[in-house]
Amino acid sequence: MKKAKSKNGSQQPEINKYIPSIPLKKIPPEKVLQILRKAGHDVNEEQSEEIMEFLYIIVKLTLKEFFTSD
Repeated sequence: MKKAKSKNGSQQPEINKYIPSIPLKKIPPEKVLQILRKAGHDVNEEQSEEIMEFLYIIVKLTLKEFFTSD
């Protein structure tokens, strides 16, 4: 599946309107790599950053669903 990207490389604004702007404490990339490799996943730094971006989006959407009155 391809990512929806605009000409400057960032996500399209239409997609971002569905992702709430809830501040989250981010895990350092080095720690993410360590955790993923310990679990047996052979990923590089770029892949681990993409995985974490996805997980942060899922967490934000879940928090919005259960803890906001929208």
